[in-house]
Amino acid sequence: MSTVWKANEELYRKLLTERYGPMAQLEAESFPQAADTVRVPAGASEEQWRRQVREIAARYGWRLQYHTANSRRSDPGWPDEVFGHLVQHRTLFIEFKTDTGRIRPAQREWLAHLADSGFEVAVWRPRDLPTVLQVLGPARQRAALPLSFRNPPP
Repeated sequence: MSTVWKANEELYRKLLTERYGPMAQLEAESFPQAADTVRVPAGASEEQWRRQVREIAARYGWRLQYHTANSRRSDPGWPDEVFGHLVQHRTLFIEFKTDTGRIRPAQREWLAHLADSGFEVAVWRPRDLPTVLQVLGPARQRAALPLSFRNPPP
């Protein structure tokens, strides 16, 4: 009996994949993560925060992910992460900061340029988790820089 069930399950998965796309994407959209089920550790470093968002992105089908492993040898200012979603045809440029982290002038220049060029660009901090889930998840909210980005505090 279990052999028949296994064959039926495989056929069912194959049919779903043909009709709706990859199963991983289907499962992510069927069982989205809610802000109250994802926790950012208190005092998380920028790197911990970046890795957590990277996992969330993968869960929602953002298969293309780029991060410069050693930015000390790169030109300054390039965003921390670039996400690409093949099905949605979207590309996100993300700068990660802790809740108190400051944006350097070269970062501000690159992020503003990318946003002005029509790309989805954001600065994400742990306190922005609900927005992160809205952008990466099935809501497909467009990523945007904060309103105060153009006029930083002195």
